[in-house]
This record gives sequence, structure tokens and C-alpha cells, in this order.
Amino acid sequence: MSRISRQQVSELLLQAEHRLQGSPVTNKPCDGALDTIEALAPVAATVPTGEQRLVRIVKKETTSNTKTKDSAGSNWFDLPKTVLTAELKRDWQILRMRGLLDPKHQKKTLRTEAPKYSQVGQIIEGPADFFSARLARKERRQTILGEVMKDHANDKLKAKYAAIQKKKTSGNKAFYQKLVAQRRKGRG
Repeated sequence: MSRISRQQVSELLLQAEHRLQGSPVTNKPCDGALDTIEALAPVAATVPTGEQRLVRIVKKETTSNTKTKDSAGSNWFDLPKTVLTAELKRDWQILRMRGLLDPKHQKKTLRTEAPKYSQVGQIIEGPADFFSARLARKERRQTILGEVMKDHANDKLKAKYAAIQKKKTSGNKAFYQKLVAQRRKGRG
């Protein structure tokens, strides 16, 4: 396909303008059929002084020109449409499959596709939060996968350690005294 230069475009536009100046332009159809815009418009508005118009007036469309942001609406705090990146896809898969990591704890199943409107961010603790409620920098993980794996690994490790300690201390004097104290506590 051949390219048209700017000079050729301007020449073509000038030729078309000269052709249009030679013949008067009316807004009435040639075949006698009524146009839907003409039929809906009042007669006084189409021909205000009894003369035919040579140039039609273009009305601005306010609805098409204004670009509306795609969001969940003001009731949902204008939550933006989800931008699906590779990281978000991976994190969504991890969240969906978190039940596989720890089958003893039942999690609500999530949809296979990401929600239409969502936003990903990082929670920053405020000064009103108590220090013990916050995570230390060493405990924080960069990704959701790191967080999920850390929780799962810690819980499993703690449970295993507690089982080993219970088995080791089951025969000594301290274990027996603790057992007796629990029995007395239950009675009284």
C-alpha cells in the first residue's frame, strides 16, 4: 500500500473543498426518505428562517467524549479494575492452593479467575498499632508465597518440637508432678 505524504493530503482536502463550494449542500435526503434525526427534530430548529442551511451544525456528544474510569463504583471506594500481571497471577494461584499446603486447616475455596475489580498493595502499620502486634523486619517476607510457606513451616516445626519434647519428658519426675497438678486443678 502506498503512503500518502502530508502535501498530497492537503491537496486532496483543498480539491474536495473546491468541489463542495461549487454545489450547494443541503441536509435534505435526495431519495425523499426522512432521516431519523430530521424526524425527531422540531421543524423550526431545522429551518429557522425558511432558508435551507448550507452547513450542518455538529453537536458535541458529552457521553462519548468523557472517559469514565472503569471502577467498582463509589460504594466500593472506586476500586480499580484488576490489572493482571504475572506476579498477580502467581499470587492468586498460591492463594487458591493454600489448602494444599496445610490440609488440616480448611480454607474457603476461591474462584479460578481473579476478581474483576481488585487492588494489590502493602499494608503499612500505623503508629496506633501496638508493637507486639507488628511483624519485625526479619519476619516479614517479600511475597505471598514466602508468607504462606513461613506460616506453614513454623506451625509444622512447632508441632513436631512439642511432640518430641512431650515424648522425651514423659518419664521424668517433672512430668509426673505436672500431671498431678493438672488433676488437682481439675477437681478443685
